[in-house]
Amino acid sequence: MAKQTQAITLDEEDTDNQPPASQVRAYEDVIAKIRKLINDEDMGPGAALPSERRLSELFTVSRHSVREAIRVLQEQGVLAPRRGSGNYIRSSSREELTRALSSLVSGDSRRLFEVFQLRELMEPQIAALAAEMILPEQLTEMDQLIRQQMATENFNELRKIDRNFHALIARATGNSLLSDLMDKISESIDPSRTEGHQNDERRVASISGHCRILAALQAKDPKAAADAMRDHINDIKHAVAPDVA
Repeated sequence: MAKQTQAITLDEEDTDNQPPASQVRAYEDVIAKIRKLINDEDMGPGAALPSERRLSELFTVSRHSVREAIRVLQEQGVLAPRRGSGNYIRSSSREELTRALSSLVSGDSRRLFEVFQLRELMEPQIAALAAEMILPEQLTEMDQLIRQQMATENFNELRKIDRNFHALIARATGNSLLSDLMDKISESIDPSRTEGHQNDERRVASISGHCRILAALQAKDPKAAADAMRDHINDIKHAVAPDVA
């Protein structure tokens, strides 16, 4: 218990020293989670952000990490403090808010690089295994998702379809641990799905890539599935972040 108390004290203590890498990563993750909260809850200009304590409990992180994340969001013009009543969405319009939120990711090329690096490492192998294990009803569901993707231009629908499509491939492996792992890292992948990274080129590339992946899965061809997934991720990377090597 004493060790735990000491760790909390050190975490809460304000110092002039540069924070360790793990702490930096912690508040960067909180920023991503706050962005996701704003998007998921459809919070617009003037909406109140939950308190530091509530965010700390919600994200299971220290209040120090929450404070650092809020500070960055204030500097980026996303949040504004109001004495005695917490933090509020600062942007004067939803369009301005979207641009401000998008800049947090598009300006962090390293973070985006890590997102695509993660996808390139994991998803081709997942697709290869899925090609061996996928069920007919799962192929039908994937076909329906692609048809829905072709029929809509709504950002929230496209994001949901993309997430469901890739989650379905993971479930099709029949490996529950692998499927659970993909669910957990979906939040890390979400920065590459934000509205600021949606454009016509990405939509066309996404539909085309999904069609090639589905064809390989229907053919029960693991190598073709892995290649199609690898090409798909590379196409999306170039569509949303051509400068990310």
